[in-house]
Amino acid sequence: MYRVEILTELRKIRDAYAARHHHNLREIVADLQNRQQNPLSRLVDRRRPSGKTQPPSE
Repeated sequence: MYRVEILTELRKIRDAYAARHHHNLREIVADLQNRQQNPLSRLVDRRRPSGKTQPPSE
């Protein structure tokens, strides 16, 4: 039951985000690209670095 509530909330957030951008994919992509350029952005780059692995910085 808890899983259904989470999915419902995620869909509500997704739909609200799309509505803010008039359900226009170009506007959504432009917004995400702008957010990605912002150093305070909460987007995460999950690509693995090619070659060497870096030790965790503290």
